[in-house]
Amino acid sequence: MTHLTHAEFGNILVPTKADVFEPWNWPKAGAYPLFPYHNRLYGACFTHAGVSHDVLPHPLLAGDAMHGPAHRRPWRVARQANDQVTLLLDYEADAEWPFAFEASQSFFLNDHGLTVELSITNRAGVPAPFALGWHPYFVAGLDRDVRTDASLAYALDPFHVPTGNPPLPRPEASLPAKSGYTQHLMNWSTARFDLDVGYQLVLGADPVFHHLAAHRTEYYMCLEPVSMAAGTLCQPEHQRTNLGLTILQPGESLTGNIRLHIQSMLE
Repeated sequence: MTHLTHAEFGNILVPTKADVFEPWNWPKAGAYPLFPYHNRLYGACFTHAGVSHDVLPHPLLAGDAMHGPAHRRPWRVARQANDQVTLLLDYEADAEWPFAFEASQSFFLNDHGLTVELSITNRAGVPAPFALGWHPYFVAGLDRDVRTDASLAYALDPFHVPTGNPPLPRPEASLPAKSGYTQHLMNWSTARFDLDVGYQLVLGADPVFHHLAAHRTEYYMCLEPVSMAAGTLCQPEHQRTNLGLTILQPGESLTGNIRLHIQSMLE
């Protein structure tokens, strides 16, 4: 997604200005899907069912991989109307991910807001690990109050990835107005930030998106609904299901909806 604009409040997402797409350098704008994992994958490798898998590292991350390959691939339009569009990706196993899958993104506009439906289906012939998520860049400077009802937060390592320790209770709902602030949260139902006097943007999602990644700078706010905690593939296999990773059987799917709407602060 390159733009999302409201008739009264203007840009909801930071508008994409580049007219040339660089696959390894997504602009800090718009929104993109996170399939089949998100955030940093240390050493660009992971173990599944006792087998070690290497994936292609991100060229700027000193040997680590990042955010999965789906947002760097061409998607095809499967359905389109004035108020909706569905995009499909048929992914064959390659150097960036060892298990074939089919993914879809569907966007539905109505009088109340936007719904984003994400789905991923295991097309490999074996059970395989999968997750899904969405990475929007919202227009929200440090002057905007940003908050979420997430009740738990993970301790982070120096690269802002959860350490693997159980999350701890959060002391307050607000996300600090600090540039470069990052947190990985759990047990949430809504996140919101002020748009203008008396109005706010509200983000919600289905329970499959049990985790929320939050990253804040002076120019934008990322509030990323994700189905597993960041760094899960780096953890021992027996701990991953507690962190949200799903093992899909061949032909099985993981699906969930994300919702955006604007409401009065009086509601």
